Amino acid sequence: MQYTSEQIHIARRADLYQYLLRYHPNLFKVEGQSIHPKDNLSLSIKKGYSGYKDFATDETGNGIDYLTKYLSYTVPEAVNALCGGLVSTNDDGNSTLLQPTSIELSNTPLNVPPPANCRYRQLFAYLMRRGIPAKTIQALIDQHLLYQESAHNNIIFINKEQDFAEFHGTLTYGKPFHSCRKLAPDRFWWFRESSNAHTAYICEAAIDAISLYELNKPNDCPAYYISLGGVANQQSIDRIKRQQFLHNIMLAVDNDVAGQKCRERNKDLACIIPNHKDWNEDLMARINFRQ
Repeated sequence: MQYTSEQIHIARRADLYQYLLRYHPNLFKVEGQSIHPKDNLSLSIKKGYSGYKDFATDETGNGIDYLTKYLSYTVPEAVNALCGGLVSTNDDGNSTLLQPTSIELSNTPLNVPPPANCRYRQLFAYLMRRGIPAKTIQALIDQHLLYQESAHNNIIFINKEQDFAEFHGTLTYGKPFHSCRKLAPDRFWWFRESSNAHTAYICEAAIDAISLYELNKPNDCPAYYISLGGVANQQSIDRIKRQQFLHNIMLAVDNDVAGQKCRERNKDLACIIPNHKDWNEDLMARINFRQ
């Protein structure tokens, strides 16, 4: 995808300080008029400026440089994020900056509990009991998409934009606690393994999305695995449909009455249906069969 010089100019001049505090507040320490990554206090992003400087190495850069080098954004994601809209390609091949969604985000960061100061034992134990490998769990933790919170040891799935969080309890008896928090109704949680992904799988919950990823390995093409946080979240589905860089969108919600209603609402989307109620049950069934 190509960008105009104006779009690049807007992204490079965006206030990096405000963007990082709004979408990644848990990763930074505030000191006066600057913020520093908690894992690199020599690097400084000053309020009102569009770039950063690492005083230990004299490295400097703009917002696009920072998001791509330190937060694993792709260049399209960084331009999109810093411009505040969606960069897409018209039918004539020219790129355009679409206006942001009419649902504006609040200036208040998403209210999520802090991570536990421990090795996330409950998180690993619960997810591994659900058939998810430790390697996959650690990869999501390293990408700051997953952590264990300190007060109740709940699992928090939080998206890269820091505007959607899905809470899941770690108790092994009874029905586990589950809820979502988001800054706007059309937000969702997602992850991918490759920046070349142009396919999206829309699932009901984060554990289902991770389970489907495991079921698809190693034969599936690079894809986005998305959690709606609930099958009734039609506004998120509509937002995903508008992403023009996605060449293939698969509805992958549960095999139940609510899932069927969702499929009927979105007949324009191809769908895949788990053999059991959800993708985690399919994953567990495959593991049990192999054992």
